[in-house]
Amino acid sequence: MNLYSARNIRAALVFVFGACLSYIAVAQTAPAPGDTAAQEVKMEKYVVTGSYIPAAADEAKALPVQVIDIPAMQATGVNTNVLDLLRKTIPQIQGGNNFGTENANISGAYTNGGSLVALRNIDTLVLLDGKRMAASAVAASGSAGTGIQFVDLNLIPLAAIERIEVLTDGASAVYGSDAVSGVINIILRKDFEGVEIGGHMTMTPKDTGGYWRSRSIYAVAGGGNAKTHLMFTAEWTKSQPLWERDVSYDNPYYGTASYPGVINDASGNFYRLKAGLNAPPNTTPMTLDQLVAAGTYVPEPDVASGFNLSQKPTILNASQRRIATVSGWHQINEQIKLSAEFLYANTELNYQLNPQPVTASNNTLIGYGVSPISGPSGITVRNRFIYGPNRIYDNLNNFYRGTATLEGKTNDYFNWQVYGTYNISYQTAYGFNQILNSALLTALQNGNINLFAIQQDPTRLARANIFGTSIGDYRSELYTLNALVNGKVWDIPGGTIEYAAGAEYRKEKLNATADYNSIIPPGASTSLWNNGTSLSPFDNQRHMTAYFAELKVPVTSPKNNIPGLHLLTLDGAYRHESYSDGNKTSVPKFSIRYLPFNDELALRATYAKSFTAPTLYDLYGPSSSGFTASPTALERYDSSGNDMGVKWPNLQGHQINGFNPHLTPSHAKSKTFGVVYSPKYAKGLEVTVDYYKIDETDLIGSPGGTLTMMQSVERLGPASPFAQYVTLGNFAFAGGTQVTSPGQLSTNPDNVYVIQTLINVAERKQHGWDLNVRYLLPWEKYGRFVINSSWAIVSQWFIKSGPTDPGFDYAGTDAFPGVEPKTRHYTTLDWNYKSYGATLGYTHINSVDTGYGNTVNPYNTFDIQFRVDLGRLYSPLKGLSFDVGINNFTNQKPPLDRDNWASPPTDAATYGFFGRSYYADLKFRF
Repeated sequence: MNLYSARNIRAALVFVFGACLSYIAVAQTAPAPGDTAAQEVKMEKYVVTGSYIPAAADEAKALPVQVIDIPAMQATGVNTNVLDLLRKTIPQIQGGNNFGTENANISGAYTNGGSLVALRNIDTLVLLDGKRMAASAVAASGSAGTGIQFVDLNLIPLAAIERIEVLTDGASAVYGSDAVSGVINIILRKDFEGVEIGGHMTMTPKDTGGYWRSRSIYAVAGGGNAKTHLMFTAEWTKSQPLWERDVSYDNPYYGTASYPGVINDASGNFYRLKAGLNAPPNTTPMTLDQLVAAGTYVPEPDVASGFNLSQKPTILNASQRRIATVSGWHQINEQIKLSAEFLYANTELNYQLNPQPVTASNNTLIGYGVSPISGPSGITVRNRFIYGPNRIYDNLNNFYRGTATLEGKTNDYFNWQVYGTYNISYQTAYGFNQILNSALLTALQNGNINLFAIQQDPTRLARANIFGTSIGDYRSELYTLNALVNGKVWDIPGGTIEYAAGAEYRKEKLNATADYNSIIPPGASTSLWNNGTSLSPFDNQRHMTAYFAELKVPVTSPKNNIPGLHLLTLDGAYRHESYSDGNKTSVPKFSIRYLPFNDELALRATYAKSFTAPTLYDLYGPSSSGFTASPTALERYDSSGNDMGVKWPNLQGHQINGFNPHLTPSHAKSKTFGVVYSPKYAKGLEVTVDYYKIDETDLIGSPGGTLTMMQSVERLGPASPFAQYVTLGNFAFAGGTQVTSPGQLSTNPDNVYVIQTLINVAERKQHGWDLNVRYLLPWEKYGRFVINSSWAIVSQWFIKSGPTDPGFDYAGTDAFPGVEPKTRHYTTLDWNYKSYGATLGYTHINSVDTGYGNTVNPYNTFDIQFRVDLGRLYSPLKGLSFDVGINNFTNQKPPLDRDNWASPPTDAATYGFFGRSYYADLKFRF
């Protein structure tokens, strides 16, 4: 951060805090409650996600914000976690970057059981009460290795939520980094009065695709008076695992050659022990041909179909969550309010895998004197201790979050708010029944383990003591300090110009440590666990300072009575962020709201630039340097770019791998245009249609294969797309010399330096349509009928991963990054009449292309819920209500992609695992 920016930040903070303190002093002598001046202080407007300028109710639709309130949440029947609720109700939340407890198989270490969300499958900012949360602690294990950076939605209690506001528009100019596709703002209850307790149960019978149970109980209590209010919530949720063996469409599941009794020769031909044998006879070693001739081993052309992998793993985490919140506010006087909140979350998540596969060279076993096979070289012996214990992964999380806010209003021209947050997340990840390589080698040498046997001798296996527990400890911290001001500027013919401005300081820390066996030793490529857990210790931090401003200008309003210009409002925002790692960026946003004739038809449009700062681990994670592969297969070119017809000399160059402290933020440009139509002839009807376009550049990725890059620069010289990453004499960022013509690399390959670290290289483009329809039907005589329908239509989802990648449009495909259907919608018909209520829900997902000429079928599910308020029927039961429902009552199974060899062969993040599920909720309020 340069000195000028630092001074601006400090000046802004000093001004805001000084103003706050001075107005506190003024407020202490404010008029008594009965005075006119005090009674005129009213907060008539409220803040909507996407702007810090408070808006009146008729202005709220200036931005594309969807709201999920308590009745909408309860009508879904989803009470497991926030991610499942969002995936149910917001069609824009789809694709492979939205997964949670279903990430319970071999990719479980990416999240350690956490739940992450990404609107339109790209970077999305998650806020809690408008404030940032710390990233999941698993981020300390590395985005390029295992863990990724995200906010864990498992840590937010459903029972404490008042509503969720989803902004489907770029908003970095208002909120900063990560708000590329939009913002999900989860707003907790604040003014609850009384006591409410409740419970929930969901179950799926076996005929629905899998047997599963989830249950929860909660309590909410709150009370106070006009000056002070306190509230408490507690929630406990427990979900059992889903075993792969119980999922009808994923059992059996094949796909490995590493299981007991299997060997292969140097040519890749596989052999299995003859049926009925546990191990080769304990005789003089024979050649493989002799063992095959004797019938000990049998050729196995379809080795991958010989072992069912589905018997022991889980594909849905077992989870248990205990979350509590305490919050309160105190009105110091008519103008100043102090509020505070504390949240504690304890989560336990567990998933299991098959026992660890093990392979060894037969030459090594011959050296130990324990092989029944004598030559030739190149034979690999395979095993998996399937009669031993599963690999079990337990992830324990403890999350603490505290916030304190002081806010006040002096007059219509100056309102202020100062708040600070502290977030810290501790995570311990246990990996039980990992195989310690040194113990395995010892056991092979002394004969306690026979790698050729299908079932080991239990006594000898216990004596071998090869199983152990890996331990990873992670910590993520976030501190923020914010100061905000807003109010009026002056009145103009179109209305009142309003402003918001503020400054922010943010500090984040990541730390990871591990047991000795999980740490990769210097010069090695794997840990001491056999093909198991590894972790590079990490400890780093950075801080950020920012300032922003927003201005809303009413050009015309109804009082101007201008034909064709019933209302026109312009809004502009600007934000600058500077990071201690040297990165800084500035982004604007412009919005327009236009009502040409009356309030029936409103047009809205935005243009925004957004960004995502590189993660701490991307910047400062482990990196290594070494030699390139031998370049002897590459062609030499002369300085004119002509092929010389000879190969490179056998001299290796240099390359650096891993993470990169020179990464810069990725950037995005987004445009939206929307129409909101509320015709007077159909009272209660509102239709919104929004077109969006998002173009992202400088995304973090890898430039390409090392030899491919070297050949390109040799042939094209400075015209090569890789020229900036392949230099002479040193690496580019360390003063290396750029090539000036073709043919300059092959003359001396050991003087070539190739950057293979993470770089800003990839691009994404997407555009499509969002549609929302809400209609309060005019059937009051029969109750209150409301139709809500939300649609996401994806026209393009294009990804270009590097300079030579032509790119691919993933819209309408079941390919990376997960299912991207072109059309998805969620529609409900809700009815309430006196003590009764019911909701009918419908979800539709278009068919998608597998990429291999096949199609994944469309997905259509129907839900039904019935509600009754018993207290209104029978006064002694006042406050008691319950609902029962069936989600997917037609028992539609997830559509399968038979070209997808993953387990399960469906995108569970999009379709789920089950067919029909039953649930019941009971609530008592007093």
